[in-house]
Amino acid sequence: MLLLLIRLQPLSAQPRDTVISLSEAKARLMNYNLGLLATYYNISQARAQVIQAKVWNNPYFIFNGELWNSETNEYFRVSNQYLIQIEQTFSVAGKHTNAVRLARVNVELAEKQLEDVIRSLVFELSNVYNDVAALQEKEMVYRHVMANYDRLMDATRKQLEVGAISVTETVRLEAEYLAVKTNALNNLGQKEKSLSDLRTLLRLPADTVFYVEQRLPPVGLEFEAGVIAEQAITVRPDLQLSKLDVRYQEQNLKLQRSASVPDIKFGFQPIDKGSNYVRPYHGFTTEMSIPVFDRNQGRIKQAEYAIRQSSLRVDEAEIRIRNEVLAAYNRYRNSLEGVTNYNQQFLDRLRDLNRSADLNFQRRNISLLQFIDQQRIYILTNLQLIDMRQLYLNNVNELNFAVGTNLIEY
Repeated sequence: MLLLLIRLQPLSAQPRDTVISLSEAKARLMNYNLGLLATYYNISQARAQVIQAKVWNNPYFIFNGELWNSETNEYFRVSNQYLIQIEQTFSVAGKHTNAVRLARVNVELAEKQLEDVIRSLVFELSNVYNDVAALQEKEMVYRHVMANYDRLMDATRKQLEVGAISVTETVRLEAEYLAVKTNALNNLGQKEKSLSDLRTLLRLPADTVFYVEQRLPPVGLEFEAGVIAEQAITVRPDLQLSKLDVRYQEQNLKLQRSASVPDIKFGFQPIDKGSNYVRPYHGFTTEMSIPVFDRNQGRIKQAEYAIRQSSLRVDEAEIRIRNEVLAAYNRYRNSLEGVTNYNQQFLDRLRDLNRSADLNFQRRNISLLQFIDQQRIYILTNLQLIDMRQLYLNNVNELNFAVGTNLIEY
């Protein structure tokens, strides 16, 4: 309860212009995500069901008094005749024990469901985090290009005044500048959407300003698909949930079979005045239903079919998990090859070419079309590199999700 109160206490304002790493985001997700905090209560509810399954049936108190006496024509003369009886129902054939065991399996199911929720939330967080990081990188590229255009536009307007450049070239240059600016605004809108999703996951105030980092994990890690597939079969919480469901249905079958045996109710009459041949009368009663028609046969059949159904779902889950791991591993290898295609020497030459483009155009060393072409190549190459890195990070995240553990830390 103390830990829960700490999690639910008012959040302090996030420092402005801070950088949140992915590990810090994951740590905050565990402590502040409202969906995850709500899921913790499923375990508490399941444990409460164990407490309820352990308790015994309440005793019954029965009072029987005279309502109307036909001889004296009197109503509610309880003093003439009344009876007090106490009854207690006892479960037999292991119904109570089986109910407790079923509730305990339900607790294990709730715990595994929590693990699967955490796994899914971490996967979603990592993807959103990578989206924000990529969009921020693209924003920096657009800012750099637009800064070049701003400087060049100022110089072009001065050249236009003295007739050193034609109106056609000026309009063409400004049109290209507006196209780049439009793309930058679209990128900014996508970034705000992803930031909103990230703030929601991390339970941050809407006005929080922060940045994220696009860090690549070690490039070149190799794995054996068969080995990591077997690892996934061992640790994936959704598969363990399916196996636990088989145990749950098996325990439910035991409970339904024991429920076919009727309960026994014992009663004691400490006082009976006026309704028996002996005064005072002390009686003892025993009650139980006779299992002639209802022997719980329908629920027993249903539980047997549920076991077969759960077993088939376990087999289906194993096949699906193996295929998911193999597909995620193949996508990881393909994106790894795509990232390694961009070597640092090529990127340095591209950056140097972009730096000198505006100066060469002003000096008429290159034409307007050559300048625009160089800007487009610079933008396109950098955006493709950012997209490829994002794809690689998403595939790493997907591989970790498919295996069910942090196979690659980043």
